[in-house]
Amino acid sequence: MNFSLLRVLLWGLAYLVLLEGVLEIRAHSRGFDTIAFGSFQRQNVAKTETPLPPTSTLAALASDTPEKTTGEMRYWIASSSHAEDSYLSRDIIFPSRLEILLQRPGATITVINASHAGMDIEANRGDLESRGAREKPDVVILYQMSTQITKLSKQLLSGKQPRSSKKKESDSPKPTAQPSWIAQGYEHTSLYALLKGNISNRLTGQRVLADSLGEQADRVFETQVKEFVHSARKVGAEPVLCTFATSHTKKNLPDVPGEVTDFLFRYNVYLSLSGWFETITRFNQTLKRVADEEHIRLVDLDLVVSGHPEYFRDFVHFTPEGHQKVAETIYAGLQTELPQRFASETSNAH
Repeated sequence: MNFSLLRVLLWGLAYLVLLEGVLEIRAHSRGFDTIAFGSFQRQNVAKTETPLPPTSTLAALASDTPEKTTGEMRYWIASSSHAEDSYLSRDIIFPSRLEILLQRPGATITVINASHAGMDIEANRGDLESRGAREKPDVVILYQMSTQITKLSKQLLSGKQPRSSKKKESDSPKPTAQPSWIAQGYEHTSLYALLKGNISNRLTGQRVLADSLGEQADRVFETQVKEFVHSARKVGAEPVLCTFATSHTKKNLPDVPGEVTDFLFRYNVYLSLSGWFETITRFNQTLKRVADEEHIRLVDLDLVVSGHPEYFRDFVHFTPEGHQKVAETIYAGLQTELPQRFASETSNAH
């Protein structure tokens, strides 16, 4: 090997090391685990620059809520990572901001954040049914959709039937060759993760993807929402539905940046971008119809928040400004007059 070739190889290696270092810093700052920095400690995320009123409290987690006191008003937030943002401190996310807005002299207000990343409506309902009798919420607010869409996409579009839970002889684990330490090393680099993600997203974009989940998904989603509403009523709470908000909408489909489609294809390889917008539109219409049929409040976050990229850090998760706007919109929706039929049902339940 001559010296000029060796120099090219060394410069190439130095460039890759420098690039990996930059990507490691970027990945760590965004909350990912890296080789250089290890596990990201999310509790060290900087708090908001906006000071909180001295009398306010953080929204309580469902796991640390004390016994309800006389006269206390409790609001239960049922969502997923939208309301449990691991990239922001608890004082920034909308459940805590909503609690600040709800405070008034002489009243005890508690917002219980019963949201966890990955939860869907069924998980929210199960959590409410198991904790509701003990936590005694007065108002239960549901904000869900993207998790449902991803789950339904896999169920309806993957073309695969669920495997039997009965273990067969062929299901027994077989020994597999362990990758070498070199392979394990480069697979943990940020550069490998970035390249793999971009290639996978581009390949997904070349597939023929579905432009809708179809009527079956509409029926499943409606059933899940109604079951959640009924569960809220069983624990004596007023259910409130929220339409789902996104950084971009169907009307600006041609202008959706590539990072949005990359984000969606990372979690859902079955539904096209237009299919996402079509499904969100249909599901939001379902929420409005259920709210009308059940005579309950509906907070139209889609109308107020959607289409404002400054409120979102990705397609479905909020920036600090977005969390504040969501809290303000929910607060305004809670001030509207309660539909008469459920108003009487709630008073009878209490």
